[in-house]
Amino acid sequence: MPSQIILRLLSSVVLAIIALSAAAQENLILEEVVVTAQKRKQSVQEVPIAISTFDKTAIQHRRITNITDISLSAPNVEIVDSPANTTAATIAIRGASQISPAITWENSVGIYLDGVFMGKNLGAVFDIAELERVEVLRGPQGTLYGKNTVGGAVNLITRKPGDEFSGSLIAELGSAGYWSGRTTINPPNWKGLKSSLTLFKAERDGFSDNRPDEFDNPLTAPPSSHEFHNLDEQAARLALQWDTSENLSVSYTFDYSDQDNKPRFGQLTQTSSNSYLYSGIQEPYLTRDDERADKGSNDWAIEEASESTGHALDIQWQGDNTTLRSITAYRELDWNDTIDIDGTAIDIFHSSRYVNYDAFSQELQLSGNLDQLDYVVGAYYFEENADVLNPITFFGAFGNPTSHNRYGLDTNSVALYGQLDWRPAIFDDRLTVTAGLRWTEEKKDQYIIHPSIFTAQASDTFDNTSPSIALNWSFTDDINVYLRHAKGWKSGGFNGEAALPAEFYQGYKDEQVTSYETGLKSMLLNGRLRLNGAVFYNEFDNFQLSVFEGEFAASVIFNVPKYETKGVEIEAIALVNEGLQLTASYGYLNAQYKKFPNNFTYFNKEDAGTPYSPKNSLTLGMDWRIDQKTFGLWDLHIEYSYRDDYVPYIDPDQNAASAINDRTLLNARLAFDEIKLGNSGTLLIALWGQNLTDEDYRINTIPFGGVDQRIDPNSGSGVGWTTSYFGDPRTYGIETRYSF
Repeated sequence: MPSQIILRLLSSVVLAIIALSAAAQENLILEEVVVTAQKRKQSVQEVPIAISTFDKTAIQHRRITNITDISLSAPNVEIVDSPANTTAATIAIRGASQISPAITWENSVGIYLDGVFMGKNLGAVFDIAELERVEVLRGPQGTLYGKNTVGGAVNLITRKPGDEFSGSLIAELGSAGYWSGRTTINPPNWKGLKSSLTLFKAERDGFSDNRPDEFDNPLTAPPSSHEFHNLDEQAARLALQWDTSENLSVSYTFDYSDQDNKPRFGQLTQTSSNSYLYSGIQEPYLTRDDERADKGSNDWAIEEASESTGHALDIQWQGDNTTLRSITAYRELDWNDTIDIDGTAIDIFHSSRYVNYDAFSQELQLSGNLDQLDYVVGAYYFEENADVLNPITFFGAFGNPTSHNRYGLDTNSVALYGQLDWRPAIFDDRLTVTAGLRWTEEKKDQYIIHPSIFTAQASDTFDNTSPSIALNWSFTDDINVYLRHAKGWKSGGFNGEAALPAEFYQGYKDEQVTSYETGLKSMLLNGRLRLNGAVFYNEFDNFQLSVFEGEFAASVIFNVPKYETKGVEIEAIALVNEGLQLTASYGYLNAQYKKFPNNFTYFNKEDAGTPYSPKNSLTLGMDWRIDQKTFGLWDLHIEYSYRDDYVPYIDPDQNAASAINDRTLLNARLAFDEIKLGNSGTLLIALWGQNLTDEDYRINTIPFGGVDQRIDPNSGSGVGWTTSYFGDPRTYGIETRYSF
């Protein structure tokens, strides 16, 4: 869909919202949205950052349970499962992404659960029990959030325990054999101790069948399972809050997630005569690259298991104008998969990963206000450890040996940060000057073991100072404009998946981004229309980009000296009348390389792809609420989302077989809410559907094998075959919720 059409459509929607809102009741007003994006409570309209927020109602209507559910509703945000996986995420904001989920590399977008940094995207796709609010911060957040936020940050905030006895029982049934149960108990306040316990269980059949080979080939093996991409998940969350006095509060949260799924179906969508193995053997298994198959035959799509636990201790002391806060956290992840990457019932190539990861963090914050000044200062410590066993098998059907690769890391990071919001009295509180600074030092120790080939280890220390400054001017109480200049940073490191010693030792440099952003935040039509927008420009130095080397079955990172992204974002919410709310968001993104490495000769920057950077993204939504007074509420939510086409790799040969087409998704939910049951209980019954038009859309690929141009420049295409992974088909179900 061309950008001109999208802009016209968005303009028409905004004009319709304005016209309808102008005719609505004068007493209507949108609720204020409070966020903690800057480590303290603020109205989202006062924060000089482009932020998309989703409150508890929006989370329920959109069925947001994990981070992949967010991207449909936020402009210039793309979040999908990593290739072949169901519990690892690929996250891109404004063209900044890390396309490989390898545990040794740094993310471009920081994920925070109740203020605790989740170090890796591996294992990040899990059901978040009692999710209360989501904040998506776009643009570098180097000052308050630190490293790994060159693209932005995602804040996941869960519900705090209440004072009164309450709870809920939720049951769902859906297509593909889906069922889930969730129970939450909130006991009454006991001598200042508040608590909440949530238990969750869900199962679903696979979306495709894994059947015996149909082509009577003597090289084939039996299918590795009966199905692909099933769901078997359980989760729990315990929250305790002890208000020891009027000034001191101690909170502890524990979260647990355990998933034991089958991998997605890897569809073979392309073969080449340059393949190491004669493509004629593979060709019978070919499927279309724009059509999801409901059956196939894989011999090594065995498992994907992810078990994570998290502990967080949050201590807050509140004075008259000062808050002192300590956040201590420990997270642990055990993750493994065994996947079939050739898309056939022949053992051409398969791999496994067995990951053990743990992280500890300690943060101290001091925040408060002095007349015209608000401030937050802090110190942060983070350490992580990871060990990976990565056996890979080439052409196992022909007796070739298996290589048991190992790699891992130990990282220690310390940081000091501070940010001030100053409102000069001379401007009568119209001008707010926000200035911040963060210093970070990070030490990395990494190792790699290729048995019988090479063993290597290395260490290095990286440091950075990231400033930010913003000017926010209030024309009225309802209209603000801001200018923001900020920097972000990711440390360098070593290539943990390197196939050669030189690749490991060469490693990659740290990445820096310089961002310029100007935005508008406004409440119009007497508070019935919230219209926010931003224009941004980001310049990356030594942009870290993962390159998949198909001939080695490994990915390495190299630095692009200059990379830039620029674009526009618009978000609108309007109350048309007492029961009708309309939403619209649009993002435009232009990403391009400005300077390539001098020694890079495989392709030029004009042909290189910019991964996960669709030019246009559009979301339109409607919430229609009808109060039946005596019997309850009817609540209808409809959401339409569009994403432009994009590519998942930098290599043009790989992208020729891997391009992701544009897609349109339609989701809806119809709920009958607040049905009275007894004196204190209420019942909700909801029908929901996702991807209602049953659109087939590819989300990523693995282009593999072939005689790579890095080995033979005259080989032509560097892709031997491509395995593709598709998004979920149409799903639907019914939800019942009893609250008391």
